[in-house]
Amino acid sequence: MKSISFRTYINPEMFRQFLVASVLCISQSYSFAANVRSAGIDNPEGVVAKYYQMMSFEAGSHPNYKAIRPLFSDDAAVLLRSGSGDVSLAGAGEFIERLNNKIDEIGFQEFGISFIPKNIDCKVSTTTAVCLTLLVVEYPGLDTQSINSTAVSTLELQEGIWLTTSSSLFVEVPNVTPPSIISFPVKEKATTRTRVVGKKWDRPLPFFAQNVIDRGFELPKPFGISIMPVVMRQDMILTDLDLSINGGPVTDIDFIDFSTPTAESNTLQIKLDAWLFPFMNIFGSVGLVKTDATIPIVIPGASLSELLGIDCNGGPLQPDLCVRTLAGEATPTLQGTTFTVGSVLATGWEKMFFAVPFSFTWTELEGKGDTYTAMNISPRIGVTGDVRNWGAISTYIGVTYLDSTNTVNDTFYFDIGEGNTLALDYQIDQTNKDKWNYLIGFNWNLSDRWGAQAEAGFGGSRSNLISSLTYRY
Repeated sequence: MKSISFRTYINPEMFRQFLVASVLCISQSYSFAANVRSAGIDNPEGVVAKYYQMMSFEAGSHPNYKAIRPLFSDDAAVLLRSGSGDVSLAGAGEFIERLNNKIDEIGFQEFGISFIPKNIDCKVSTTTAVCLTLLVVEYPGLDTQSINSTAVSTLELQEGIWLTTSSSLFVEVPNVTPPSIISFPVKEKATTRTRVVGKKWDRPLPFFAQNVIDRGFELPKPFGISIMPVVMRQDMILTDLDLSINGGPVTDIDFIDFSTPTAESNTLQIKLDAWLFPFMNIFGSVGLVKTDATIPIVIPGASLSELLGIDCNGGPLQPDLCVRTLAGEATPTLQGTTFTVGSVLATGWEKMFFAVPFSFTWTELEGKGDTYTAMNISPRIGVTGDVRNWGAISTYIGVTYLDSTNTVNDTFYFDIGEGNTLALDYQIDQTNKDKWNYLIGFNWNLSDRWGAQAEAGFGGSRSNLISSLTYRY
């Protein structure tokens, strides 16, 4: 191809103006999704490379910058600042029109423009990325050396597609006053320079949401409704036994051995939650619970005989109860309505997060008037990863502190021989044996509205499984 002199081909000032126009940087663009999706780009580096590919054209061609118009949002603006200090602000449509007019004015028959990314280095978090790009800008057919430049771009993951939100390009051009072009997203008209970093948050909660969004963070929808099945098994400790024999007076008993009682409970809850602050979620739930307890009971016959006023003198007429040991199991089944209130404090950095849920639960038992109470604190730490079109999955580990107390009232019947039955009406305080255990789980956000969770607790004498399906709005 013929080589020509820069100074004899076009006016240097006109060429400088074209450079200012041609190396524009895109502002916030959600309509770019169609281009990215059709190109199969699923990473920030690919988006940056695609942009510079679209900005390049061969010698003698007339680039169709109108095809690049979808890269801009409808209300975007481009700030152009030349090396001489002149500043102009134009809307995206106006700017594209100026590009096309400038190309018609200059005419490109002998050279083209090529943007060659030499290195694209992106620092990627869950939904945002910052890319530093080292570029070589060449003008094939023009007698001038290549231009080394540096570009900085920011991107966001929107509905599984990476979109460019802003970009800055710094250029050094031989023999031409060096232009510097910066663009940024705005929500106002192109005649104002007020900058709006994030989208407008129009929901009543959480408080201070706009401050967080303007710092580049994304927030979940503020309200949620969940269905939560919970299964738990744990060993219990029984204390303070009060006993009534055959409907007699209540007596404090200490000679009965309860070995290791266990309790298995099944709960189905409906939970409502709201993000009160960006770092604080509050929730309440109501549900039905059924608990099956197994309480081994061992009673020395001699001690029971003494309580009953029976003389165990060791003679031939001594009752058989005096030398027997009564053993059996009480299996009370408790059903009721459970209520829970609580909160979650959460923070994070990059892909890591730390959260501390805590709650208080009380259960009203059917037909007995008794109330069970429980306090739960379960700090956990985890990491979040994208699964492309399948949303995001967070995995975590942690520990759980559970302190539950209740009072059991029931009746147990013993066969004491010679056709006689002994009815023991008892009341006993019950608490869980091991307060701490470990937990592991995951939370799968299928979209910004639907999420699923599963969590298993293990260690010590307590095991549990918690799952949930959540809809956010």
